Amino acid sequence: METAIYVRVSTEEQAQEGFSIRAQEQKLKDYVRIKDWSIYKIYADEGISGKDITGRPAVKEMITDIKAGHVKNVLVFKIDRLTRSTADLIYLVDLFNANDCEFNSLMESIDTQTASGRMFIKIIGIFAEFERENIIERTRVGVERKVKEGYSLCTSSASFGYDRVKGQKIQTVNPAEAEVVRDIFDMFVGSGLTLTDIARRLNLRGISTKQGKTWASGKVRRVLANCNYVGDVRHHINDSRHKHEYDGLHKAIIPQELFDAAQGILEGNKKVGITKPPNDDKYFAGFLVCAKCGYKLKTYESRKKLKTKIQITVGYVCRNHTLGTCTVGSMSHKKVEAAFEEYISEIADFDAVDTRSLAEEEKIKHDNSEAISSLETKLKNLEARERETLERYVRNEIDFEDYRQMKDLVASDKQVLGAELERLKAAQDPAATKPQEIALNFKKNWDGLSNPERRAFLKQFVERIVIESVKTKGEYFGQVKIREVRWRM
Repeated sequence: METAIYVRVSTEEQAQEGFSIRAQEQKLKDYVRIKDWSIYKIYADEGISGKDITGRPAVKEMITDIKAGHVKNVLVFKIDRLTRSTADLIYLVDLFNANDCEFNSLMESIDTQTASGRMFIKIIGIFAEFERENIIERTRVGVERKVKEGYSLCTSSASFGYDRVKGQKIQTVNPAEAEVVRDIFDMFVGSGLTLTDIARRLNLRGISTKQGKTWASGKVRRVLANCNYVGDVRHHINDSRHKHEYDGLHKAIIPQELFDAAQGILEGNKKVGITKPPNDDKYFAGFLVCAKCGYKLKTYESRKKLKTKIQITVGYVCRNHTLGTCTVGSMSHKKVEAAFEEYISEIADFDAVDTRSLAEEEKIKHDNSEAISSLETKLKNLEARERETLERYVRNEIDFEDYRQMKDLVASDKQVLGAELERLKAAQDPAATKPQEIALNFKKNWDGLSNPERRAFLKQFVERIVIESVKTKGEYFGQVKIREVRWRM
């Protein structure tokens, strides 16, 4: 009988209870051998919660194979490995029965071909969901009790300005970072600087965040709103119903009066209202990306008083330049438009039909294929590293914080590689619209379009524009150059 083996491990509690992927898999393989079944495929979801079947690729793949008739039996270690949701469990059992697929659970000795077996599954599913809700409730109560006792949670890392080594319950002041925290509050309350100005000054001083990143206005705001710095601790900061603050056991960095003054300013600075779309004269807004640092450009307006009028110049500037971490200068809208038209004209110099030779096309396709193959190999290696990290955590070789940091790092790398893989695969599509066709369409229509129509045109054809301002030595103004236009094919 063609049997699908399904295994899953999610949280650290499950890992500590011994439900490792490898342990489940080996026991189920042995059981299949004893029953003289044949294994169709092993489906594994690693690091995914069992609260429902949404977002679990292995379960979805298994369901597809069951509907296709490839699988006639499903074997799991325990029912809660398959799901902890009663509704999902009932759905899956009905799916199995509709497709003549049996279901077996090793630990519960369940056979869904009998009425008593089906009833037992529903009963166990109810208790599994009940236990999951109990775990959530116990965790929440434990968090609240820990904070009431004065301990900071430090679920990911200690607040900037503090350290907490493994095994240490109370966070300690980091002198160097604490001095920066005092500077931030002084700049905000004492000097009246904006959040962006503070972030820029910190970046220019070469000061990094706790995670080694550059500062931005949002990160500065989080420091100013953090009650840790007056010796308090908090929990459920994003849940108004359960959010509370208590006296902490750690040392304060700033006085209460300074903190209260900062909260008053933050409250007064809150903006209410819907974000407005860019003005008609800034129709490149949202499309421009800095060629040097990869960040998006934002719009700006400068006003200069002349003898008879006020001259208003609109343009774009890299967000990292505003924060002091990018040297690419600002660009006026007129220069950006001229650079865009020049870029398009160079593309349109080609005929409507691509003038590249067949050999050149084949070479490009070959290079793309090799790059795709390389990226797919790298993605597989990252997935292997992800599995290896989970196994190390299950074997207690690394703690949960290290596991999560390593997992987040791998996920970030996978996202970058995945995006590049999609781009290369799209470039392989022979039916894709050629840039030359878009360029010709642009030349025919651009001059006659109004500003709103030009923005609509960009939305239809352009995904992003990689741009920079190059300043030649001795020149005051830089030259705007477009390095790449990514088209919506």
